[in-house]
Amino acid sequence: MTARAELGTLEASGLIEIAALQPELEYLFRHALVQDAAYGSLLKQDRRALHRVAAETILSLYPERQRELAAVVAMHFEQAGDAARATEHLVVAGEHAVERFANREAAAFFGRASALVDDSQVDLRLRAAIGGATAGWTYNVPGTDIERLERALAGAEGADRRLLAGAYAWLGFLRRQRGEVPESSQALQDALERGARLSEDLGNTTADAIPKALMGSYLAFTGRLREGARAMSEALGAIEAKTDPLAAAMIYGFLTLTYARLGEFAAAEDALGRSAALAPDNDAISRVDVLIAGAAISLERGELDEASALSMECATRAEELGASACVVASNVLYGTARLALDDAGRAKPPLERGNELALVTNMAPMRTATQGLLGSARARLGDMPGGVAGWNNALDGARAMSDRWGEALTLWGRARTYAREATPDWTAVLGDVDKAVELFTSMEARPSLARTLRDRALALRALGRADEAAAADRTSQDLARELGLKDFAPAS
Repeated sequence: MTARAELGTLEASGLIEIAALQPELEYLFRHALVQDAAYGSLLKQDRRALHRVAAETILSLYPERQRELAAVVAMHFEQAGDAARATEHLVVAGEHAVERFANREAAAFFGRASALVDDSQVDLRLRAAIGGATAGWTYNVPGTDIERLERALAGAEGADRRLLAGAYAWLGFLRRQRGEVPESSQALQDALERGARLSEDLGNTTADAIPKALMGSYLAFTGRLREGARAMSEALGAIEAKTDPLAAAMIYGFLTLTYARLGEFAAAEDALGRSAALAPDNDAISRVDVLIAGAAISLERGELDEASALSMECATRAEELGASACVVASNVLYGTARLALDDAGRAKPPLERGNELALVTNMAPMRTATQGLLGSARARLGDMPGGVAGWNNALDGARAMSDRWGEALTLWGRARTYAREATPDWTAVLGDVDKAVELFTSMEARPSLARTLRDRALALRALGRADEAAAADRTSQDLARELGLKDFAPAS
């Protein structure tokens, strides 16, 4: 009996049904239990042999679709007991998923590949570790990707040097991202030095462009705004040349926030436009990233109601998508806007949500600022011990990882909170404000500097130092007028 006749018999018996006629005839079992029973009736060695035949048949029939079908092929090779070939196709499946913006799917493929790879597959182990970091750095448990990268790099001296450069760049970024600094982390220092040597030897390369850009974003988020903007701008050329619109859109979003903090709103709007143009229409998370960047501009410009509404919308969308990094960023933006509007009650829940996720993801640069803001919200709602604990944790964390932005924001928030007490200690308020002014000045964070100088004038006036208060007020108003800040009253 021919195969077609046997299929007809099975169809007539109700065990299988036609799934598709075009482009080829396909059948499905009518019920999963029938499939399980048929599969279970096969001897183990026969199953393996059939899986191998299935994998090799797919590869021979569809050579032009190997990337698209890599996940299916990998499954068949794994079931056939051929871990080496399964690993090869799992890595390809992961890379293909990244290209389609399916990052969670990609992370699962790379994780499985890392578990199956053997010591002879050095380049594949590196590709799997790099791919896992690329796909999952925003939501993976801290340390997971670092451990995979370090295992892949162990004994990999003879590997492709571009892969080595990319792996060291990712390792350096992830260690910085979780709060390490070269002065106290030898592992971070080694990764940065080895990555720099490889990059110098290789010249211009796209292998480490994305982690370099992300390192730039880390520098910017922790207060080294100019240095971070420069690093991101330099890396964007290589990323765009690689035709990676998703990564380029994300980095332009980070650059938007950086320029906004500098008060360079024209550059921020330009970067936002580029991010919006590059963000793929079929990737919902990247579209949320664009909205978050827009909310950051509104916040720094002083358009507080707009920043509040937009960031709340982003938080809702991000929660629906399960995009942890977006959830943190949008909730922190919303909480910051509500605090600026003296609405601590509505600021506290989103800041608590942002803090909760920042503590369990690779987002150390967000933790310090979030803890400080949450401390201010709790203190303003009457929980002064909770506020003090939040401020102290934020300041300890910020100073340990050289996070000038988190330190300045916390000092300023503490000063503004103490200034609202029934009998303020204006000397303590001025001490915090002066330190914040010094930090914002060193960062060139001009919108925040204008607002902090306004609060400095208030403290000086309360202390009877009218001339100094007038000078601080003039500087604040001049800077606000130059930047076009909307939360300042027009000078009379």
